Amino acid sequence: MLKSIFRARPTDPDATRMSFGDHLEELRRRLLYALIGFVIAVVVCFNIGGAIIETLTTPYYIAMHEQGFDPRMVQLNPIESFVEYFKITMEFALVLSAPWILYQLWLFVAAGLYASEQRIVKLFAPTSIVLFVVGASFMVLIVLSGLLAFLINISTWFPLPSQDNFLYRWLAPAAAVKADATPVVLPPVNVPVVAEDPTTPGDGDMWVNRRTRRICVRYDGEVYYAALEPASRQQFVEPFFSISEYLGFVVNLALAFGLGFQIPIVVVFLITLGIVPAEDVASARRFVLIGVLIFAAVLTPTPDIATMLLLAVPMYILYEAGLLVGRAMSGGRERDPAG
Repeated sequence: MLKSIFRARPTDPDATRMSFGDHLEELRRRLLYALIGFVIAVVVCFNIGGAIIETLTTPYYIAMHEQGFDPRMVQLNPIESFVEYFKITMEFALVLSAPWILYQLWLFVAAGLYASEQRIVKLFAPTSIVLFVVGASFMVLIVLSGLLAFLINISTWFPLPSQDNFLYRWLAPAAAVKADATPVVLPPVNVPVVAEDPTTPGDGDMWVNRRTRRICVRYDGEVYYAALEPASRQQFVEPFFSISEYLGFVVNLALAFGLGFQIPIVVVFLITLGIVPAEDVASARRFVLIGVLIFAAVLTPTPDIATMLLLAVPMYILYEAGLLVGRAMSGGRERDPAG
């Protein structure tokens, strides 16, 4: 079976001719092998799905904690968590199995390509996959935490209605705004503040975890906690995301960055095939810059300029890198008018 999967292909398509039935049989075989690889990737990703979800949600946890909010999400319907776990598993399995699927596609198509065309595909296909993974990883590891901190902080732009403003005093009942003149005296309570939860607390023990900003109490053999938020930061809008909305946001953003990082492939492809000379590509820098900005603005699902620039700047750098590689591969015959 392995020989049939990896058997060599002729470099000259004229050396071997296949009937229409043979083409269909070959296509069926390659699709079957690709499906087997995808199913294996699904099994692998399903077993490590917890680690994948943790990787995607860690930036959210950090951003929420730094802003002083309880870093949790909500489930809006009974099957939402299962559906999202399944979707993330399938999407990561597709990424994991993409090289194998593309290789099977390559084995089917290669018989109809000449040697020069085969060299181009062999160069561009792996590079495209690597650039896509690099772009998506760049978004998750570098961009996402800062972006989430910015978006979560926007919720503070909506002020909590004050009892001192004129409209509140006018509309609220008198009893609701009347201050109680009797002072309240509370008994002294001393709750220890610790850096980490105690390893062996007893029933009735209470403490505040400085790192997680939670007040904890052990009761009936179980530790219960409540998240603490600064009273000075009471606000009208509480950032509280659902798991499906957050993961959809992250996946769409990763897809945008993965596609944006394909720009050097396009540049090198145009130059090496002679579709556009390197001189013309270099002279169009100002138009490429405008196009990159528009492309980044359309692909990123957020309206802020920071996210757009975090995608546009690497794209333009990759454009210059693609120009250099394309000129080197074409023999450097064209001269850069801007250089």
